[in-house]
Amino acid sequence: MARLHHLLSRALASNHLLRPSPPPFSARPTLPLHSQPPPPPPPPHPHGRSPPHFLAAASRHYASSMSRPRRRGSARPMYPRRRRARRKGPAELSVQIGIEEALPDDPLILSIAETLRTDAGKAMKLAFHNLGNSEYKTRDPCISNVDEYDSVEVSLLLCDDDFIRKLNKEWRDEDHATDVLSMSQHIPGLQIPVLQLGDLVISVDTARRQAEERGHTLLDEIRILMVHGLLHLLGFDHELSKEAEEEMEQEEEQILNTLEWIGKGLIRSAYHFSTDMDHSENSDEANRDIEKRSLREGHQPKLTHIVCDIDGESQ
Repeated sequence: MARLHHLLSRALASNHLLRPSPPPFSARPTLPLHSQPPPPPPPPHPHGRSPPHFLAAASRHYASSMSRPRRRGSARPMYPRRRRARRKGPAELSVQIGIEEALPDDPLILSIAETLRTDAGKAMKLAFHNLGNSEYKTRDPCISNVDEYDSVEVSLLLCDDDFIRKLNKEWRDEDHATDVLSMSQHIPGLQIPVLQLGDLVISVDTARRQAEERGHTLLDEIRILMVHGLLHLLGFDHELSKEAEEEMEQEEEQILNTLEWIGKGLIRSAYHFSTDMDHSENSDEANRDIEKRSLREGHQPKLTHIVCDIDGESQ
């Protein structure tokens, strides 16, 4: 003990355990240009020291609330709560793009398939947003709140006319090729975290013909068909009534215009195409009527009869 006292006395005398006195208030400590600031003081030793007053009070309050029963009518103790961020839309959109084997290895089709991976997700997000912010009178409301699902899945297959004709015969009992088919896989009332929307099948052959007729590219036409088929999977059906057709047409135009994709929606394009065909047929019939009338007038004789007198002289 005497030796320890002696060592402490020597350390105090040599200032090894003494902190330097702080400079006066007016004085500013100066450091060399490239010197490092002094390290922070070491943390106090835990033994023999009490925690800060606020931590001690909180610990006592927590311990008392856990050990003693809460009185009736007394306020509940307040504990820190982790806030959950509110999610808008499903957490994941799964889009699978496929190409039917019978299609040729066309670089354009491969490029369109890669583009559709992103485009399908954009159209789905916009369509989901519109479902929550719009009221529809004719849409099937079996899919109403997509925010309750962790993921949404949809697949899209590019094929030729022969392939979609077989599907059309099997799915709708119509033995002819078409542009797009929508086959839903959603089961209403099934409580699962994954929303399986269904499958879209698009004929590249029919889409190419329609693109040439309507004056835009094959990608533009496939985008239009994709939006049309996606709305069918979400409960729209333009074949139910005139009002249902107008609602689905309005939704098609809204999605295409918001995404700045070229072309009118499939319903409006089909309407304008049939109207133009009617006008052309009417104009052809009018032209044929004019030709018939002109032919009749051209073959009509100038003199229908000749009147002669007794002498034989014409009048």
